[in-house]
Amino acid sequence: MTAAGSVREGSLEAPTRHPIDWHDPKFYDEDALMHELERVFDICHGCRRCVSLCNAFPSLFDLVDESETMEVDGVAKKDYWQVVDHCYLCDLCYMTKCPYVPPHEWNVDFPHLMLRAKAVKYKQGKTRTRDKIISSTDTIGRLAGIPIVVQAVNGANRNSAFRKVLNKTLGVHPDALLPAYHSDTARNRLRG
Repeated sequence: MTAAGSVREGSLEAPTRHPIDWHDPKFYDEDALMHELERVFDICHGCRRCVSLCNAFPSLFDLVDESETMEVDGVAKKDYWQVVDHCYLCDLCYMTKCPYVPPHEWNVDFPHLMLRAKAVKYKQGKTRTRDKIISSTDTIGRLAGIPIVVQAVNGANRNSAFRKVLNKTLGVHPDALLPAYHSDTARNRLRG
């Protein structure tokens, strides 16, 4: 803390994570979201410490650098969704890199903001079927873990023709490492 009582940049204090108020209708207000995206993107653009973490940040910085003003105000609001789509909510920027996370007065929580943007997009019905399927990990795991199905799924995931279909339909790269599914799950083993 400084003498004035505010937290300075790069503080060694642990970040403070504030709860998401997703019950508040303002949470889903797209205009308010765009305003907050612009505010946070402007802070990120001025710092760029996170450029190597995930593709959300290079996407943002490319949009800014290629804009007419070379500032966030030169980026079309519709292009903000490119940044949102590239965030995988890993939390690395929040936990390791960003000097402006709470308790800093700028209160930057990039992953929570991306989660809010994804929620707004989902609520508006703008989420692709592909994204809904890929993000349903519990359902996919439960279905793929059925004893007879697990062998077919694991076999298909090793088949190059199926991997090409998976790439075309769901955007899963043919060379991406996919985990093997198991019918004898840890949860089942722990149940006894």
